[in-house]
Amino acid sequence: MKLRTKITLFIITIALLTLASTYLTSQEIFLDQFTELDREALEGRMSDIIQSYDLELQGMHETMLNYSVWDETYDYVSSQTFEDPQNPYILSNYDEETFKSNRFDLMALTNGRGNLVYSGLYDSSKETVTPVTPEIVDLFGDIREQLDIFTEPENSYTGLAILNNGPMLMTFQPVIHNDMTGPVAGMVVAGRMLDDTEIGRIGVLSPSGITVEKVSDGLLKESRGQEIWVSQLPGDRLSGHAIIDDLFGNPGIVISMEQPRRIYQIGKNAMTNFTLFFIISTFGICMLSLLFVKHTILSRMTALVRSIRIIGKSRDLSIRLDIKGGDELSEVEGEFNRMISSLETAQVELHRQAMVDPLTQLPNRALFFQTLNRTISKADRQDLQIVLLFIDLDYFKTVNDTWGHDFGDAVLKQIADRLTGAVGPDDLVSRLGGDEFIILLSRFSGAEDIQARISAIQRVLAEPHTLNGQLFHSTASIGVSIYPQNGKDAELLVKAADLAMFQVKENGRNNICHYSEKLEEAFSRKKVIGRQLLSAVDNGELELHYQPILSASTLDVVKVEALLRWTSPTFGPVSPAEFIPLAEAGGSIFGIGNWVLRKVCADLRSFRDEGLRLKAAVNISGMQLMQPGLPEQLAEALADHGLTADSLELEITETVLMSDEDIISSLINLRSMGFCISLDDFGTGFSSLSYLRTFPVDLIKIDRSFVSGIQPGASDDTLVRAIIELSHNLGLRVVSEGVELKEQFDLLCALGSDQLQGYFISRPLPASALKAFISGYASAASARESSANIR
Repeated sequence: MKLRTKITLFIITIALLTLASTYLTSQEIFLDQFTELDREALEGRMSDIIQSYDLELQGMHETMLNYSVWDETYDYVSSQTFEDPQNPYILSNYDEETFKSNRFDLMALTNGRGNLVYSGLYDSSKETVTPVTPEIVDLFGDIREQLDIFTEPENSYTGLAILNNGPMLMTFQPVIHNDMTGPVAGMVVAGRMLDDTEIGRIGVLSPSGITVEKVSDGLLKESRGQEIWVSQLPGDRLSGHAIIDDLFGNPGIVISMEQPRRIYQIGKNAMTNFTLFFIISTFGICMLSLLFVKHTILSRMTALVRSIRIIGKSRDLSIRLDIKGGDELSEVEGEFNRMISSLETAQVELHRQAMVDPLTQLPNRALFFQTLNRTISKADRQDLQIVLLFIDLDYFKTVNDTWGHDFGDAVLKQIADRLTGAVGPDDLVSRLGGDEFIILLSRFSGAEDIQARISAIQRVLAEPHTLNGQLFHSTASIGVSIYPQNGKDAELLVKAADLAMFQVKENGRNNICHYSEKLEEAFSRKKVIGRQLLSAVDNGELELHYQPILSASTLDVVKVEALLRWTSPTFGPVSPAEFIPLAEAGGSIFGIGNWVLRKVCADLRSFRDEGLRLKAAVNISGMQLMQPGLPEQLAEALADHGLTADSLELEITETVLMSDEDIISSLINLRSMGFCISLDDFGTGFSSLSYLRTFPVDLIKIDRSFVSGIQPGASDDTLVRAIIELSHNLGLRVVSEGVELKEQFDLLCALGSDQLQGYFISRPLPASALKAFISGYASAASARESSANIR
């Protein structure tokens, strides 16, 4: 909200509050008194109506004395026990004219026992008299029960009866002799409906309209026990109310009357004239106040805002305000100029921080891409080449985990300094984040110059670091891309260098790789394989082959190793060495692993049903071992096929075993469930038998790289012998895999290998061919011994 608006609203608010307080005070003093006068006047009118009502009842009473204090009436009711409409007394005294002239709607006579000896209801529209209704007969009974009927000759009762068709004014008088003596012979009853005509007669003294209604709970609550009360209606009107009790003393009807608040209206008009005068006066004062504020404050504020907007739109923080005068606004202008100066300084610093890595002070990703885009535009104009080196430090996460993040940050700063010193003044070194750096080489003389500069960068990266007295060596994987051959824009060029760097990672790290189309093809192949593996189980593309494993002592097939095969819809058969790592990276290894477990159990069940009591060795990945639900999956697969845990042998590699303490805990749990744990490819990883003392391992498999080179007296022979002997000393069984020659077979048996596996015995076979092989192997033992090589 603008200041002009605020000031205007403030002045108006003060004026309105003053006006409201004056108005409310005058209302409290004068208008409430006028309202009270109106209320008193209406209460007086309601009292007049009640008085008219009482006079009406009194008139009915006096009229009926002509009938009740009369010997003829006395003689009639004394002699009658039932109604006799044709009696001369009735015909001469209770005709239509009697009802009409007295405005009666009901006349009745009862004898001393309360029996009706005459009753008549007058219908003024038809001018006919008919017998009374059962409702009125019941009313007579109620009257006799609830009232002491005429214990004395002068007794009488007048009041209101509430009938179904409306309220009725009624009078009950004793029938006595002309000389006002008794005993009472009966009762004379007369009634007059309190209809619109009668209400009009009652309200003759009051010019306003009168309404009558039955008493409701709401009206009783509103009356608060008062006989007469006045209520406020919407607008300038009042409503007066009076409750009239019925014959039995219960609230019967409410008579209401409305009238305008005349006295109040006169006072209100006077107050309105006063208010109009006050408003006009206040408006004049407000206008003078606003003109003063505008001249002394608002116009200068408007000029100040206009100057600030110019600075904001132009984004030129060098502009300063022209200070005039020496008042508070001048001080604001001066402070604003000082603030702009501070902002100008801060803007320079923020721009620097937004474009610089805070740890190494190298250009960050944003500044790098800005520079790269400008360099590409310049290269297009001048037909030049650009070289990108994407550098990722090897095993840097291990550095952080081992030495701490402070040590890692110190290493990153040293590497940043070394890279900056290894490039030319026209080159750009940037840190993209984490342990990733990228170098932009824009000036070079040719391919030899490029290679020389890359070699120089490799050398500085290979130099040891001395930090906090610690000597530390680092290596890096470097991917190289060249513009425009490997990418037409910045994103593609960086992606190409990144892809080349990842190829170095996969090939063992600490090397250089130049981007090529073959890398892109390999990357695309990996993406397709990873995507297809997600649906390989559902599409039925997986198959298990089983390679027999012999007991060296009995030469019987004692178990098989389950080997997974997959045929890609796009590439055909794919090696497990290629697709298993991609399955682990893409998360499909969990579904595939569960399928393998269930399929192996199903095939084992089939083998045993056919008489082959075999165990199966199954490879388990590190990701599966880290999966919380693996024990449950194994238990469910075994239970569904009627197998026990000793039917399976779970194979893991040395790398998986050493990768995480949680994996060791998982293996301990699986071993406690009864599973045999086998260490696969022993000799290709850490190869430390001392570790096996504490690890949950039952069996080791000597890698084929040792088996392929053994011969009597060779170094591999000695190493395999030592592995077997030490394993046996630790209580571990040994399987030798990769046996392809008879000489290898015989020598491994002689060295004490517990079990043997390899192409000399059999290739991996489908489940359908395994039984035939085992049967044939048992019947052709002699031929098998003479076979040199089966491929």
